[in-house]
Amino acid sequence: AAAAEAAARQKREAAEDAARAEEDAARKARVRQAELDRALAKQNLAADGSPKITELVESEEGDKGVDKTDVDEEDPDTLEPGTFAPNAGNGGDAEHYTWTQTLSEVEVRVRVPNDTPARSVVCDVKKKHLTFGYKSVESNATTNVTTLLDADFFGEVKVDDCFWTVEDKSTVVLTLAKKNDMEWWRCALLGDPEIDTRKVQPENSQLSDLDGDTRATVEKMMYDQRQKQMGLPTSDEQQKADTMKKFMDAHPEMDFSNCKFN
Repeated sequence: AAAAEAAARQKREAAEDAARAEEDAARKARVRQAELDRALAKQNLAADGSPKITELVESEEGDKGVDKTDVDEEDPDTLEPGTFAPNAGNGGDAEHYTWTQTLSEVEVRVRVPNDTPARSVVCDVKKKHLTFGYKSVESNATTNVTTLLDADFFGEVKVDDCFWTVEDKSTVVLTLAKKNDMEWWRCALLGDPEIDTRKVQPENSQLSDLDGDTRATVEKMMYDQRQKQMGLPTSDEQQKADTMKKFMDAHPEMDFSNCKFN
């Protein structure tokens, strides 16, 4: 019975290892594709950061070309160049980890070698920087530290509210408290693939748990963030424009043609 139980456990662990290996390979493939997309997007940007004109379409006169981007309306499903869509947790992938986020926290799940004990984890969280790795003992009894992550955060964190735990036998979960809890991060660590934060989809249950004023503030912040990224006026800017339009409509006798508004 003991032998059968040991064999079953060994088979189960082998299946878990195979599943983790498959998951890691898929994540790294997504990261490579994201890096390729980002490199291609950079090549298609002019020196000032604006998209290069790469395609001309014929005008009605037939003798002039216009930028196709001026003709076609923006597709709401189109991602910002060089970014990819957020995962189900509003985060993304990197070479050694996956991450998710809420407005207040970022969760980073780092893959480490099987059976890495907590005492071997090396994790140093500063308000703008993360250093993460693990210690291993070599055959000659020397201790070696392998660094997996060493980069700045996208935003600052509240160090005293950050912590990490070892989950199963090959994953360390870092929970990071955002200093600015009204901002969606584009990446967990600078230099890694970025998500298009316009596509972030917060859970309705999270919004419904907020009181009325807080929920209104969060929804306004999310709307303004999307508007800015699309080059459109924020809610405050639109409100000012609407107020000015009402004033102008109420005073048709006044000439506003030479007025400059800011």
